[in-house]
Amino acid sequence: MTRLLRRASLLLALMLAASVGVAAQPSGQHAEAVSPSASRFDAVFAEVIGPGSMDMTWEDYEARLQQLRVLLPQGDRKREVQFRSVYCTSERWEDPKQGLAYADEAQRRAQAAGDLASRARAQFCRIGYVQELEGAGKALGEADRMVGMLENSTESQLLGEALTERGSLLSQQGEQAKALLDFQRARASFRAAGIDHEIDTLMLWIAITYRRIGDWAQAERYFTRSVERMQDKQDWDRVITDLVQLGYLYDESGNAEKAKASFARAIEVALAHKEPLSAANARVGLAAAQVSLGEHDDALANLAQARTVFEAENRHGNDDMLLLLTGQALAGKGQHQKALANYAQALPLIEKDGNQRYLALLYQARAASQEALGNAAQALADYKRYSALQTSLQGKMRLEQSRLLEYEYEIRKREFENHRLRAEASTRKSQLQALERVRHWQTLALLLGVLLVAVLGALALRQRKRTRRLRTLAMTDPLTEVASRRAIEKIAERALAEAAQLQAPVSVLLLDLDHFKTINDRYGHAAGDEVLRATTQAWQAQLRGRDRLGRIGGEEFAVVCMDANREQALAIAGRLLAATRSLELPGIDSALHVRTSIGVAEAHPGDNRATLFARADAALYRAKQQGRDRVEE
Repeated sequence: MTRLLRRASLLLALMLAASVGVAAQPSGQHAEAVSPSASRFDAVFAEVIGPGSMDMTWEDYEARLQQLRVLLPQGDRKREVQFRSVYCTSERWEDPKQGLAYADEAQRRAQAAGDLASRARAQFCRIGYVQELEGAGKALGEADRMVGMLENSTESQLLGEALTERGSLLSQQGEQAKALLDFQRARASFRAAGIDHEIDTLMLWIAITYRRIGDWAQAERYFTRSVERMQDKQDWDRVITDLVQLGYLYDESGNAEKAKASFARAIEVALAHKEPLSAANARVGLAAAQVSLGEHDDALANLAQARTVFEAENRHGNDDMLLLLTGQALAGKGQHQKALANYAQALPLIEKDGNQRYLALLYQARAASQEALGNAAQALADYKRYSALQTSLQGKMRLEQSRLLEYEYEIRKREFENHRLRAEASTRKSQLQALERVRHWQTLALLLGVLLVAVLGALALRQRKRTRRLRTLAMTDPLTEVASRRAIEKIAERALAEAAQLQAPVSVLLLDLDHFKTINDRYGHAAGDEVLRATTQAWQAQLRGRDRLGRIGGEEFAVVCMDANREQALAIAGRLLAATRSLELPGIDSALHVRTSIGVAEAHPGDNRATLFARADAALYRAKQQGRDRVEE
């Protein structure tokens, strides 16, 4: 999906990196350079690299680059280095290989001149061209180098730009928590540079990252407001970008109709403002929504129009998605052999790009076509690949959400500490000044000191409560309010240690709701969430005082039973099985019957958490194999 927004994304990233360098023209055209005063060049250059450039439209920014080309004093090496470092961002570089060569030459000259800022700006150009030629993974290494150049420099704005770009690449690679950490550091760098407002491009990437991590409500609020703001500014590139992002957000959250409407609106805006490439990118997204809605002929028509534009523009970055979506649309029409041919062409392109989500979609689609053609073995192999990738992706998203929580906590903790230290320093300075000016104010100063201590004490208490609350959140599953995976594993480890010390029994139950995916598919994820909540409440009512229930992933749960031998654990499992069978959910469907499979294992001498859970998991597997809705030990 990122490549569908390549022009808008690269445009925004390179505009953030504004800074400049040679009078050579990428298209090979040469104009006689005028030689006005260097001060006029410097004034335009300051606009190009200053904070205001981040709010310019691409057209205004490009116009200033061309002004610089004309104003560059002949023979002025210093200004030529500056010019090259920003001219590498010009949209005239249609061939990324030429653009990369120009950026490398700009960087070489900047390094020879000892100009760190121009060298860093040329590196920013290099990041964009490497991403286009070799993908986000290679570009990430280039972004690391740019951050390294600037971390110990006084170039705060450039450091903010470098962190923004690296964060965007991390987000594209699935490292959402790390991306958000870079974005927070970028905001701090921009503030240190004296920029007193939020950088809209940075806020866009933060919203995109929240979309990718599954926080759709927060991302939707940003994109919706941004569309209105950008319409008022008449920044149509950004309007299109925001509408396309909304389309993907709706598609990923299961609302294909709203996705279709958003993509259609993006196409309308793009065509109205003569942006055929942007319209083609939006058509790819529209086709994805139409495939989801079963509108396969319309999807194929949009893909054909998009392909025509991409070929005319010599753009091949979307070939993998064009092939995948064409295959899905053909499969929807029952043309499975043609669909498989498209999947075969798409596979090496997706593997090269490294996008695991698209690879999972391809395996899922190919498995369905193989099954429709009666190729059971190939279908099963592809489904297994899809299942493994999907499990990995879901695990990674849970890990990213966990990391995000940890990072946000650390950031808030540091911000609070910095605020507290600044408040203390400011108050002490005020006290000293007051004591030096008027001795009669000593009493008041003492009172202020007491008040300060009280305020700091209140803040410390508040922070302690917040820390405790965050710790509780980290150890509690937010959906079911039972123990989180991390918490239940720690509970199991403590239980084993205590059991070994007291020579008491301890058992573990692993529970997995049967056919839960069918419930999700039939009634929706909101209903699935309600089933999980109702089931865990029913189970809690059947547990003993010291038994602890925790969610270890998806529809899988664990119960740690202290002082419970095999027979007692089986009795508890029986109660949980009966409670599940008795569960009624009239709010969803009175005919809905929830069932669960349970694996039971009693701890043996020398067991650790991993071995105990492994035996319980093996028992759970047997319960599944022997028909589900049963207990096995």
